Amino acid sequence: MGIVVCQLGMLYRNTKQDHARRRKQATMDYLTANMNLRKALFEDGMPLERDHRGISDRINRSLSGDDEETKRITAFLTTYNFLAVGAEVDAFDRDVIHKAWGGFIIAVWNNYRPWIEAQREEHGAPSMYENLEWLAAKITALHSVAPAGSRGNLPSQGQPVS
Repeated sequence: MGIVVCQLGMLYRNTKQDHARRRKQATMDYLTANMNLRKALFEDGMPLERDHRGISDRINRSLSGDDEETKRITAFLTTYNFLAVGAEVDAFDRDVIHKAWGGFIIAVWNNYRPWIEAQREEHGAPSMYENLEWLAAKITALHSVAPAGSRGNLPSQGQPVS
């Protein structure tokens, strides 16, 4: 009887480890696949995630009735919102997302929030992009907690370490 219990315990641990590995791989696959979409959007003039001025200009054009600009912004944000949905339902690994795109997600939420709020109001859809909002809040909370033994928070991606 003891051998069976031990084997079941090993099976449970192995299954749990395999699930975690597959979730991490699925996250990396999604992020990698979306690099091409991001690249195409950037080549089409979409500003980088941290380009506040460029994003503000795009938002203003969209809110002034430029349908093409609205489509570009929607395509861009949908990529991030799908990622957030996957994280929220545990299909994607939040730690991998935080490490790979955490700074981008925070920047996207902060810079596109005025556009998202305007779209929510215009369409009467208060839950529009709520998954992105949720993920940005989770990652922001992680960024505001300094790891034990560190001198403070790690810099955002692309920023020099001082």
